[in-house]
Amino acid sequence: MPKKGIDQESKSLLIRTLEELKNTQEIEELLNDLLSSAEFKDLSRRLMAAKYLTEGKTYLEIMDLMGMSANTVNKIHFKTKGSPIVWKLFKK
Repeated sequence: MPKKGIDQESKSLLIRTLEELKNTQEIEELLNDLLSSAEFKDLSRRLMAAKYLTEGKTYLEIMDLMGMSANTVNKIHFKTKGSPIVWKLFKK
């Protein structure tokens, strides 16, 4: 069983580490070192789906473009629909 509070400590470490990286190459290298190729791909694809949702694409369009299930698109939609950071990132 993990130590109490370790999840929050781990999240904080990740955020602090990403803040210290100087450029996209360093960020990509870190993610490649920490994540499997499948995990990196999944994270990237979820971000792309969130972007498509902010652009007003339908679930069907996103499912077709990304090869995702309706359930996955729905989860991304409900987790990001009220997220100011997602909208800030993609509404430039």
